[in-house]
Formats: sequence, C-alpha cells, structure tokens
Amino acid sequence: MNGVGTAIWNFLAAVQLWDFPTWVREGYIFNTFDTYYVLLAFHSLGMAVVVGVCFIISARLFGYGQAFPLTEARRLIPLGWYGFGLNLISGLVLFAAQPRRELLTAVYDIKMIMIICACITMVILGKVMRGVELRAAADGTAVEVVPPQARPLALFLTTFWLGAVAAGRLIAFMQPPPL
Repeated sequence: MNGVGTAIWNFLAAVQLWDFPTWVREGYIFNTFDTYYVLLAFHSLGMAVVVGVCFIISARLFGYGQAFPLTEARRLIPLGWYGFGLNLISGLVLFAAQPRRELLTAVYDIKMIMIICACITMVILGKVMRGVELRAAADGTAVEVVPPQARPLALFLTTFWLGAVAAGRLIAFMQPPPL
C-alpha cells in the first residue's frame, strides 16, 4: 500500500475506536436491543421501500396492473428516494462501525457498484417516465404511450437492485473476522 492508502487505512482503524462506532458495534438501545441490529433493521426497511417502489414501477412498465396508471406510478418515485435516504444514512453508520472489515470484503464493492448503477438508472427512468402520454384510442378509451427506453431501463433497474440485495446478504457470509 502506498503512503496515502496506508494513511486512509490507519484513519479507518482509528474511526473504529471512536465511541460512536464502538457503540454501534457493541452497544444497546434501551439496554435491550443490540444497536447494530436495530440499524440493520432500518437499513432493511429503507431497502424494502426503494426496491419495492422500483419493482412496482418496473412491473407496471411490463404490463402488470394496468388499472394502475403510469402517471400515478411515477408519483411513487419520491417515496423510493426517501427509502434510499434511510438506506444511505443507516448504511453510512453501519459502515463506520467496521469500515476496514467492509472494505476487505469483495462483495461489498459489488454491492456499492450495483447501488450506484441502480441510482443512476432510477434518475434516468424518472426523467423518461415524464414522457408517458395519454392518448385517446379509436374506441374512446385512454391509452398510455410509454417511451421506448422505459422498459429496458426498468429491466436494468430491477437487475441492479436484485444484485445489490443479493450482494448485501452475501456480505455477512464472506466478511473476514473482526479486525
């Protein structure tokens, strides 16, 4: 490791010893609930919201639940971002509890790449979904016209979130012992 890498590694070793990360790893909330697992529960809740919203929108784009208009489905995107915000905050706190251990786990890198790709895809899909139009059909009913790039984006979004969830779950089984 070069000088900068060694300095960062040593800084992360020091962070692990601070009171807050130690409390996250070893402490309790109300002298009953293990802090780490409470934060992990919030992390899971945030993931359920963001992934659930993305799955609902993706399923709708692939033709399921056609009674639910895409214009309404699009309104769920901010809820997905709130779920992501909860995930981001809880994830940063969980990372601070054992940063070196996380960075030594290759699956953690895969999870982060999947999350970045999913977020970029969410932003793009949100913009593309603004192009959904309602047009009158010959029989007088309303027909939704979906931009052609929406479905491939929905497929990528679903794939990225599934990859992030799978990688996140594998982290627990592939981490080295505590440092």
